[in-house]
Amino acid sequence: MRAVEIVAVCVFVLVTGTIIAIIARQRWLLKSGGAIPLAVYRGQGRWSYGTGRYFGGELRWYRAIGIGTRATRVFARSDLTMVTHRKPTAQELSSLPETVVVVECRAGGRKWMFALGDSAFTGFVSWLEASAPAA
Repeated sequence: MRAVEIVAVCVFVLVTGTIIAIIARQRWLLKSGGAIPLAVYRGQGRWSYGTGRYFGGELRWYRAIGIGTRATRVFARSDLTMVTHRKPTAQELSSLPETVVVVECRAGGRKWMFALGDSAFTGFVSWLEASAPAA
């Protein structure tokens, strides 16, 4: 019985530590400058939630569930083009809140869809339209 209790305590500590690490990472990402909640469409009706961070000429997207500090995807402003924006469709409302704006973009020769709040959308458009500073 003693071994079972030790294993149970170790599993509990490991799971609790992982959850704390994930929450701490999310808080750190969202509190750093230029961070927004951002969902990325993964295909087949699936959206992945995470945090987008503007860093110079890049939009770095970090998946919500994870403890790593490297961006899951990096979109260069010079390569990212907004095609259109819209409200979520009835099918998307099962995965997204109705208050988001769905943005369809092209980057790297591929279509990407982002879901972000109204104010984050305004900031995204401003960031996208901003030019690099003159040298």
